[in-house]
Parts: sequence; structure tokens; C-alpha cells
Amino acid sequence: MPDVIRPLDAGELTAGGLERTRRELQASLALARPDSPARVPILAYLSAIDAELAGRGTGTAEPAR
Repeated sequence: MPDVIRPLDAGELTAGGLERTRRELQASLALARPDSPARVPILAYLSAIDAELAGRGTGTAEPAR
């Protein structure tokens, strides 16, 4: 049974885990076609990670493309 897409709980990840997840999502986004529906959840997850990093005050987050 395939895994159901669920909201990212970024609060449970360490700063390193967030950065690693962010890099992996950016790589996936770079490989996705511009019209691909897969871009929507990827961008949502990137936004959640950026918000979490900003809330923690790490200052390492870059805006999602």
C-alpha cells in the first residue's frame, strides 16, 4: 500500500535534518518538469522547512523557488 502524502512535521527534525531534507527536496524540484504536479507538495515542504528554520532563528534558509 503506497504511503499517503501527509503534512511535514518540521518541528521534530534537528536543524541538520531540516537542512538535509531541504537539499533533497531542492534536488527533486530541480528534476521535476515545470508543469509537473509533483512540484506542489515539494514547494509546500520547502516552505514548511523555511518557516521552521526562520522560527528557530538559524538564518540558513533560502527562499523557495
